[in-house]
Amino acid sequence: MKPLSPDTTPAAQRKHYELMGKLPPMLKLKMALELTDTTRKLVLSDLKHRFPTANDQTIRRKFIARVLSREEAMHAYGFDPNTEDE
Repeated sequence: MKPLSPDTTPAAQRKHYELMGKLPPMLKLKMALELTDTTRKLVLSDLKHRFPTANDQTIRRKFIARVLSREEAMHAYGFDPNTEDE
């Protein structure tokens, strides 16, 4: 089994899978949703830090450009994230 991270030993990875396998599905879902929410908050925080004068609409577009592929952003939101200013 290949570790998920270079600093994770195969034994630790096996233990992680073992423990996660014992959790009820609803708890695993809750953990996944919390991780997604935390990731969203971290990305938004980074964007607000990097672009302190940007308005909410600009931050939203930069967020979309960061988390979606070019094709997804163009299809769903009608703009090319490759043309967004950094």
